[in-house]
Amino acid sequence: MAKFPMARTLLMTTAILTMVACSDEESAKPAAKRPTPKPATDFNVGGSVSGLSGSGLVLQINGANDLQVNADGKFNFNKRLSKGNAYAVTVKTSPSTPVKQTCAVNQGSGTITGAIVNNVAVICTTNSFAVGGKVSGLSGKGLSLQLNGTHDIAIEKNGNFVFPNVLLPDASDYSVAIKTMPVKQMCTIKPVNTAQDKETINIVEVVCSKKGTKK
Repeated sequence: MAKFPMARTLLMTTAILTMVACSDEESAKPAAKRPTPKPATDFNVGGSVSGLSGSGLVLQINGANDLQVNADGKFNFNKRLSKGNAYAVTVKTSPSTPVKQTCAVNQGSGTITGAIVNNVAVICTTNSFAVGGKVSGLSGKGLSLQLNGTHDIAIEKNGNFVFPNVLLPDASDYSVAIKTMPVKQMCTIKPVNTAQDKETINIVEVVCSKKGTKK
């Protein structure tokens, strides 16, 4: 009966020695080398947009790869460029809704040097316009008009007029009124369809006639 415990002890000792030997063999094996990652060869071009007030802004890189931008913040072109390639970021279309804007690109061109480009700056500003109209029937002196209750202009002859030194941002409210009448004449303001050229919004027509004469 005393042989059985001794046999069990020998078996357990043998098992422990086998496990230790296996563990030593595993630890002796050299660790597998991980593959060295390949260096990047293509790089993003991007930057940030500021001042954007609406929709319609589309950017391009090297005359293609349209990118529509709808809000201020970071942007990146999907097209990646290789080291040594030149890049030029331009505005394809400017914002137009709800206001017209002009966007300028700063730091928008260069050559890929082996790193991403993230410093292109697109700055948008709302277009501003002069305000004016047309006067007809004027035959005397003393006519003056007023814009938004503060900006005055003296009118001395018939024809087109523009309020000097006043530029209003696109979509601004405006109101033209007659401040003083010409001598022996009565003038009225007729609204006209807003006609806009590159720099001026022509919003009113001022029609003058002798007092007592139907206009």
